[in-house]
Amino acid sequence: MRKGQEEMKNEIQTHVESKVGEIKDHVNSCIEKIEEDVQSVKREIGEVKGEVERKIEEVKEKVQVKIGDIEKRLSELEDRPINFPANPDLTYSRPMVKSLTFDGETSWTVFKTQFDVVSSANGWNNRVKVSQLVAYLRGSAVEVLQEIPSDKLTDLMTIENALEARFGDSHPTQFHRIELKTRRLKPGESLQVLAADIELLMSLAYAECPQDVRDSLAAQYFVDAIRDEDTQHATRLMDAKDLKSALAYSMKYEAAKNVSKTSRNIRSIEVENGTGKEKDEKFHSLLKTLEKLLSSHVAGKKNTPRRNSNMTCWKCNKKGHLQRECQTISPNREKLMYGRPTGRRLPFLNKAPEEGLKVSALCGGRNGLYLEGSICGIPCLMLVDTGANVTLVRTDLAQKLKENFIYTAPNISLKTATGEKAEIRGKLDVAIECGCRKFQHKIYVADITDPCILGLDFLQEFNFTVDLEKNEIRTGGEEIPLFSASAEHSKLRSVLAKEKTYYTSKIGMPYPGSPRSFWKIQIHRNGLS
Repeated sequence: MRKGQEEMKNEIQTHVESKVGEIKDHVNSCIEKIEEDVQSVKREIGEVKGEVERKIEEVKEKVQVKIGDIEKRLSELEDRPINFPANPDLTYSRPMVKSLTFDGETSWTVFKTQFDVVSSANGWNNRVKVSQLVAYLRGSAVEVLQEIPSDKLTDLMTIENALEARFGDSHPTQFHRIELKTRRLKPGESLQVLAADIELLMSLAYAECPQDVRDSLAAQYFVDAIRDEDTQHATRLMDAKDLKSALAYSMKYEAAKNVSKTSRNIRSIEVENGTGKEKDEKFHSLLKTLEKLLSSHVAGKKNTPRRNSNMTCWKCNKKGHLQRECQTISPNREKLMYGRPTGRRLPFLNKAPEEGLKVSALCGGRNGLYLEGSICGIPCLMLVDTGANVTLVRTDLAQKLKENFIYTAPNISLKTATGEKAEIRGKLDVAIECGCRKFQHKIYVADITDPCILGLDFLQEFNFTVDLEKNEIRTGGEEIPLFSASAEHSKLRSVLAKEKTYYTSKIGMPYPGSPRSFWKIQIHRNGLS
């Protein structure tokens, strides 16, 4: 039985394999047929495509020929004048709009805008625009055509660019911005005129800015241009976003302000108190005292013995008074010294001498340190005195610098550390030269021994630094040597300090007589300490 099953199985397998082979052969034949059909379709498509491309080329050539013929005919029609009368029933008559002339005095931007509108309304082409624009030019505007080459005179863009470069509003932008900043409401000018002018200047100065930015700037410039403080303050607080809002609010505020200007009657009142009566009583008592003094003075004059009428004044050689009572003004009394009268003092100058101007001594002596310099080109030795709070110049040297004199009242005195006093003669505004630098400084004129004394005011103002170890003074990186003026001190070799001490004018240096000393110095001369 098993053997029969195996035979049946083999038969079935053989039958299936035969069927599968047949199916494969059929499928392969179908695929080959489909491929042949596809190839034939491709060949047909290629043939159709080639035919279509040939047709397109033929149509394209025909269209190009037609377009060329049409353009040629259009150009001939434009150049050919119309010699036959137009039928009024078939044609539309459009009114011609005339434009103004341009002579270079008016705004080119405004004229250009007007010309564009007129040319559009009249239907002009570029060739007609050129002829019309040239015909509208007058005065200095016509001279621009001489700068254009002859072959470019028919080019509209070339002519417009030349006129724009000569008369355009794009170049003076900075000028319009400055005019905006300085624009103010003129007397008798209304706010509307001011707003219109600012709006025009804004369009010229900030043409490239967005509209919202221009509106905000115009409102700010309008508020700044209002002269009335109350109106300007109120409009500024309103914080307008554009020019129209600011104009409307300012006009409303001014109208309300004018209406509110009504006459007000002020009622007078009287205040009575004891303070006023006390003041009146004191005033009356003082007045009585003055009257008594005056009467006693007059009585004293009457009781004085009568002068000899034959006495002669030695000043004016007239009789009846003495020289000290002479009222005659001599020419010498009007003579000016350093720019002020020398013969008499003005009443308001007769005050007590002012305190505060100090100097160590009127003479530097043997221990003074000097530097070489000049005052307004006059060479001199300058004593460096850190105990002086002012800079001084000798009187005879100041007489050579009269043109630099600054008038000073003769009520200022100079005080030394030892208690001596000297009168200040005046004040000069001079150029002090130390080393390679010049310094403009105001100095006092006094009767001193040295030609010039440099005080702390000069040292502090120009940041001088005194080095006592190296015997030099520094400013701005320059080192200026200090030395003794006397021949006896020419052998000075060194200045030694217990500590290395630099004095800077910013810190301050005590003058002789100060309760506190900041340093100690030894000077070795001739080998002796």
